[in-house]
Amino acid sequence: MKLLVTGASGFLGRHLIPALLSGGHAVACLTRNPSALPATWSALPTAAADKDGKSIRQLCSDFQPDVVIHLAALYLSEHRYEDIGSLIDANVTLGVQLLEAMRESGCRAMVWTGTSWQHYDDADYRPVNLYAATKQAFSTLAEYYRDAEGFRLLELHLYDSYGEDDLRPRLLNQLQTSALGGAPLAMSPGEQLLHLVHVDDLVAGLTTACRLAADMAAGERRIHRLPSATAVSLRELVDHFNQADPAHPARVDWGARPYRRREVFQPWEGATVLPGWRPAIDLQSGLARFRGRVTPSNPPLEHP
Repeated sequence: MKLLVTGASGFLGRHLIPALLSGGHAVACLTRNPSALPATWSALPTAAADKDGKSIRQLCSDFQPDVVIHLAALYLSEHRYEDIGSLIDANVTLGVQLLEAMRESGCRAMVWTGTSWQHYDDADYRPVNLYAATKQAFSTLAEYYRDAEGFRLLELHLYDSYGEDDLRPRLLNQLQTSALGGAPLAMSPGEQLLHLVHVDDLVAGLTTACRLAADMAAGERRIHRLPSATAVSLRELVDHFNQADPAHPARVDWGARPYRRREVFQPWEGATVLPGWRPAIDLQSGLARFRGRVTPSNPPLEHP
């Protein structure tokens, strides 16, 4: 298939694209930061996302994708007033420009990543934060293209992700910094449960989703999730992290921080797991792989 991937320079995109190429697919890349793409991808059709969407339109017209995989997003767990425009531009406007460019080019299939944070207290829709609300806003706008244009839409709601070369300033990197001699990490009491899914398993899920989307009926829409085999508490996660390298345990000051407003204690379980997919990397193996590398410092521009 011909597959166009947005968010190509982000953590998930950097893993997905090699897998797609290895599978024999033709791939095009949309990214805000083309210079961050590996030199080995220089032959791939690539466009830099711009404010007015002209580059998206041209890339869709030139490449004529069979399926679009929309990963690009701006993730903020908490926003400031100054962040509102950036969140809407990245998580709503960019996606609608992409849908319209697909309509013009004749592409009718999209796979994209939503978030379990769209489902606070296990609700069908109750956003944890403004980031989750913007993800739902795009999902709502995509419904027009399904109904009016017969788009085939497959939405994958993701949980927490990780991997050996994860550059994002998230929990595992903070634990790694503490384990390598940093200060103790101030954390909440740690009772919240979470699904932590290795990036290789997410890549497998996305490739499976592309095959499903290509075969869906016109106007069909599906929502699935990609959870780990078992949810673990934050305290259990830290225990597993330290067991992966007992000589260098992370130091945690439990209860030094309060729970966040609208803290998620139970992960959302309100949709079916993607058919034909199951996580292959258990948490212990994944953390052992993660702890075998030096912590990088610079986060990417795009987050799944």
